Amino acid sequence: MPGPTFIECDRIDLQTVEEEDIEFLQQGVNHPEVRHHIEAFRTPINGERYRELFESIDSDEDGVTLLVVPRDGEYAGEPIGSVQLYPVNNARGFANLGVWFLPQTWGNGYATEASAHLIDYGFQQMGLHRISAVSNSPNEASISLCERLGFVHEGTSRELGFVDGEYIDLERYGLLAEEWESPQTVLDR
Repeated sequence: MPGPTFIECDRIDLQTVEEEDIEFLQQGVNHPEVRHHIEAFRTPINGERYRELFESIDSDEDGVTLLVVPRDGEYAGEPIGSVQLYPVNNARGFANLGVWFLPQTWGNGYATEASAHLIDYGFQQMGLHRISAVSNSPNEASISLCERLGFVHEGTSRELGFVDGEYIDLERYGLLAEEWESPQTVLDR
């Protein structure tokens, strides 16, 4: 069961991760359709190893990971994905945005809403200067999300990724604090 609400959004809450949520996170990143797009989890990861990875992150210094929990509908009160600002480089005022959702919840705007509110938190509360995002070239949904959020395409790292036995390009995006307006601006687009 997710912890207390950390960021309240319109239709969802971004809640802290508790000990009992580690299993959900581990199962989520192991889902073939999710894992396919996450460079760090190319192969399945067992619960013990995921717990070690998760516990090695110092939330106060390294970043923030939150569960996305809808308030209403079929998935009300249950986590459906995760958003992260990780890693955070406080000296440079930089973080990377990470987003994943269970496939059965794709296409409902949850990623846009959750990401917009987390980005706002990163700029307004954490004092970040820049947030980046990286997407596999074939992941059109991720690329579209970056564009909806206002990220600027900064370049392509040719054949840097490796998926299904094939090298793929990685698309790199950046968003500066001075370019950010608000979650509502994003959600109204």
